[in-house]
Amino acid sequence: MIKSNHTIYLFIVPFSLQLSTLYSQQLWQINKDTIIKWQYIDGDEFNDSVVNNRKWSCQFGWARSIAANKEQQYYTDGENHEFKNGCLNLIAAKKTKEAKLIDYLPETDSIFVNEKFNGLNKRTFDYLSGMLQSNIKFQYGYFEIKCKYPKEKGFWPAFWLYGGTPNEEIDWLEGKTEKTNQIHIGRHSKIKSENKYRHGFSIKKKWWGTWVKFDGNLTEGFHIISGEWDKDYIKFYLNGECIAYCKLKMNEPKHLVVNLAVPSNNGSFKPGPNNNISQPVNFVVDYIRIWTKDQTKLNNSTTNFISSSNEIQKTKLISKSKMHYGKKAEHDNEGIILSLFPITENEFELCVIGKIIPDNARLKIADNKKEIRIEKLAFGSKLLKIDKNQTIAIEVYGKEIIVK
Repeated sequence: MIKSNHTIYLFIVPFSLQLSTLYSQQLWQINKDTIIKWQYIDGDEFNDSVVNNRKWSCQFGWARSIAANKEQQYYTDGENHEFKNGCLNLIAAKKTKEAKLIDYLPETDSIFVNEKFNGLNKRTFDYLSGMLQSNIKFQYGYFEIKCKYPKEKGFWPAFWLYGGTPNEEIDWLEGKTEKTNQIHIGRHSKIKSENKYRHGFSIKKKWWGTWVKFDGNLTEGFHIISGEWDKDYIKFYLNGECIAYCKLKMNEPKHLVVNLAVPSNNGSFKPGPNNNISQPVNFVVDYIRIWTKDQTKLNNSTTNFISSSNEIQKTKLISKSKMHYGKKAEHDNEGIILSLFPITENEFELCVIGKIIPDNARLKIADNKKEIRIEKLAFGSKLLKIDKNQTIAIEVYGKEIIVK
């Protein structure tokens, strides 16, 4: 292959200095004519035994559930969070609880939703469940989750950004567990007119958001759902393939949220689960990672990385709504997404995702410019073992990324 001039040298800080330094974790979007580099800024690999309270809260702060959606669950303070095999299990269980919807208000306060009486603050919740909300807010970046749905029908897993008041929201993932091959994506601007679009030739307007269908099953294995939030646009991805795109200026800093909601039969994302369900259900999260292109936002926090053995299930996009996917020309340049993480002094985890991995894409291990091993670059994660004097090189679309 004739190599282009697009060769990038990325010098990783030596393991002996600090393995988990932010500058050691890299992600690249390798497109057909560009390379975009991202730096790891925050996240959680969920290798601990309890919720990291420095990073996360187990409730929204303003409520234990979202009354406007008529949800049935009460989000507990860590009781519905299980850490197992390097993953976080958000657990929804059928269990009645008498509690306040809003912690800081008196029990007898009246709750109103859209100026309609919703009941008293203290009420009965039919389910207990788990969620995490980031303690800090983010503004722009690349956000990803590796997760697996529960198999039981009627539950509502989600991964999203919430901007508080005034409300701005980006829904990277809203799911219904009975829709195993669909993801609902959406965004909500604080400018109401930006939330609607003209439907067909009629004057009727619909809220922006849709179910995206694909060839795959979210309950059968792990998938990577991610999104890019830029000051001028938002892109939604499933396993590295862009599934939706919109041009919109949204600049309100936002909390990152992952949760397992329980809808009711007369609320948002209905129907709810079978009321006779007796066993808890698990929304399994392998990791959450946040990346930035802005070097001024990098900080000195660290993360303990352990190689993941959870295989990523490959998928293929089926539905391509022009309103949500955009024009074909807007996707012609898209390629693959590649990340590299240090695990030990001589081990790195390489993750490669995307719609199509080119047949001539190569992974190379070299020592003093002498190639020791060359293999075809493949979809998924793998553990690379190299000596301290060796280099890792990735070649895609005639571009070469060399990591020392």
